[in-house]
Amino acid sequence: MIVLSEIELKIAKRTIQELVDRFALHQSDYESSDYLESQLRTDFVDELFKALGWDIVNRNRLSRLQREVLVEKGDTKGRPDYSFRVNGEDRFFLETKAPSKGTNKPEDIFQAKRYGWNTRSVNVAVLTDFKSFKVFDTSLKPDLTKPNLGLVFEIEFSKFADQDFEKLWLFSREQVASGSLDKLTLKDPSARRLRIPVDIAFLEQMTSWREDLAKDVYRHNPEITPRALNDVVQRLLDRLIFIRLLEDRKIIDSKTLKEIVDNWKEGRHRDIQTPLNSLFKQLNNDFNGEIFKEHPCEQMPYDSGTVAEIIDELYYPKSPYDFAVIGVELLGMIYEKYLGKTIRLTEKRVKVEEKPEVRKAGGVYYTPKWVVNYIVDNTVGTLIAGRSPKQIKGIHVLDPACGSGSFLIGALDRLFQYHLKFYSDYPRDAKRSELFPNVVTSYDEDGAQILRLSIYKKGEILTNNIYGVDIDPQAVEITMMSLYIKILEGERALPHNKELLPSLSNNIRCGNSLIGFDFLE
Repeated sequence: MIVLSEIELKIAKRTIQELVDRFALHQSDYESSDYLESQLRTDFVDELFKALGWDIVNRNRLSRLQREVLVEKGDTKGRPDYSFRVNGEDRFFLETKAPSKGTNKPEDIFQAKRYGWNTRSVNVAVLTDFKSFKVFDTSLKPDLTKPNLGLVFEIEFSKFADQDFEKLWLFSREQVASGSLDKLTLKDPSARRLRIPVDIAFLEQMTSWREDLAKDVYRHNPEITPRALNDVVQRLLDRLIFIRLLEDRKIIDSKTLKEIVDNWKEGRHRDIQTPLNSLFKQLNNDFNGEIFKEHPCEQMPYDSGTVAEIIDELYYPKSPYDFAVIGVELLGMIYEKYLGKTIRLTEKRVKVEEKPEVRKAGGVYYTPKWVVNYIVDNTVGTLIAGRSPKQIKGIHVLDPACGSGSFLIGALDRLFQYHLKFYSDYPRDAKRSELFPNVVTSYDEDGAQILRLSIYKKGEILTNNIYGVDIDPQAVEITMMSLYIKILEGERALPHNKELLPSLSNNIRCGNSLIGFDFLE
């Protein structure tokens, strides 16, 4: 841990006072609309955090994963302007606004809190225009209509170096490394009630959508069987969520679904189903895979208003979710609990309820990530050690009761890491100059080279090595979706009509591992 001397502390305080004085002297100029947010960051925000001991410019030339401060350049939509880190782990996020805009707009506060809440690992976010320094507890679910929810404290710039210096100093590199931010989460009972983790909130949201959609589909198709109803509702929801994941990760154009809803509301489409089916067909041409293959959900009639409302709730301002942040492991945790319920038909109603076996077992228990990692490292990790990619091709990793795919995701990630390291050590085998390379190169904002497996190589590893079986057809579908998301991690703006994802119909099967795949017959 770094400990500052009294002299270094005085220098930091004096530097901050000089920034305060400079801002006060020319405040009217800085508050004009001509003074941009990017200029504020260079003139004041960067200098403030340098004084607080942070390596803003990465003088130590650390890799992107290890550097102290990640600074986003250009369009920062979907990511915070600054991520402050200790030993490679995010500790707090910072959003900046131009002084002319201020820090009181509900949508700006919502944006500042939203990213931290979605990560689940960061509980503090700061919003500043230098005039004001607002600190928020991001463990509380963000609500656009309640901008001050979770506000821990606010500091005026004139008090940075005197009355409120101790509060500001909590954000110094020295103090953050010592755990100063752990004391900032709100402790009152009302805050505890609102501390709803993103996985719990999204599970509740999905359950609500599932019930609304099931009721609507059943109303339009009263002869449908419970199994077919579960299948149609599941596939439609999976497609909508998968598309939002692709959009927020900038793999496809953003707001594709939202534009369909807006056009329907404006009367340009008679119903939503026709343009949605066209989108599904295009995505199947682009990605192949299984999720957009022809399915009864495309023919089964449903009310456009019900689906439009679900889509609206997947987008800002109704949605607090950032699908660029919700990782495949967290999604698996959500879906594992989701699989514990099913749609049941009675003579009078449609309801979503716990499966009998789940009720009997006392609930669904998700395998913690550290357990998955331990088992994968000591099985797959041990098995592939010292082998070449050619030798690994013949290894089959099977989960005979795969659920939402947590073990298969862990195994696939381990295989990806191993292959990338192998190709880094043996660049001739990377085939980087060929039409279908094993490794591709990109660059971060500092111009540093980033190597990653090509999407084709990732798909090849998946189909060669990963196998799963589950008795629940919904679990099979969710596992496939999770594996596809894992392949698409890190990809950007992919080409059209390239069938980028492999078919998993022979890898992930619905069946009883003790009896056979045709157990239902």
